Amino acid sequence: MGLRFRVLGSGSSGNATLVEADGTRILIDAGLGPRELTERLQSAGVDPASVEAVLLSHEHADHARGASSFSRRWGVRLRGTRGTYAAAGLGAADIAGYDAFVAGTRIRVGALTILPVRVPHDAAEPVAFVVSSGDACLGHATDLGHVSRALVEAFRGCTAILVESNYDPGLLRDGPYPWSLKERILGRVGHLSNGDVARYLADGLPGSCGTLVLAHLSLTNNHPEVARMVSEAALRGSGRADVRLELSGPDGTEWIEAGGADAGAKPLGQMRLW
Repeated sequence: MGLRFRVLGSGSSGNATLVEADGTRILIDAGLGPRELTERLQSAGVDPASVEAVLLSHEHADHARGASSFSRRWGVRLRGTRGTYAAAGLGAADIAGYDAFVAGTRIRVGALTILPVRVPHDAAEPVAFVVSSGDACLGHATDLGHVSRALVEAFRGCTAILVESNYDPGLLRDGPYPWSLKERILGRVGHLSNGDVARYLADGLPGSCGTLVLAHLSLTNNHPEVARMVSEAALRGSGRADVRLELSGPDGTEWIEAGGADAGAKPLGQMRLW
């Protein structure tokens, strides 16, 4: 089985992505409640006990709220940075175990090779992930204030990329959030706007990438059609009409192949909205 992934939840209501290859299954983040996370795994045809590890990108509740309960119930070890461990209070939690990793150092989980990559976000020690198996490679980055050079370099060679496209600046500035929160989102350690993603697609998207998933869209400060149009225009402007573009809402996606014959096979415009 080639590398494939399925977003189980995306956005402020909770984030989790299931990744599998050659019988190895991991979760990136567990921001859904343990019951909902279990139900979504089972709906995907996956036994929660078959998950080998939960990788935590950072400690914020929409990425980690269900981690300790899921670990305890299903005997699944958690993995993350030492900063995430401390900030999430996992030292006081009843969990199956925690394996700390260091950004920039590859780790192995079964058939998967995983590179944690430090990202700029207002958390203790946040990371993105590059998950590889054979010739397929998934770059997974949510919750970051800007696309750093280190992330661009780490994602070179990825056959699929999931990246947040959190907000439209106009909708955010005119929206109901207090200005202090708007400043946080707009800042260099906040979140990526649609325009930030477009600039990455124009200047940094690797030629190997055949599938792009936009995730973590704000329900208040963005709209899926706006995010889609901005990224689609950037891809077309760069001559990348070969890239398959999808969006994930709060309910996630179906299975997506990270590489192989299906990657990049679908034209722009075929995407799942909500």
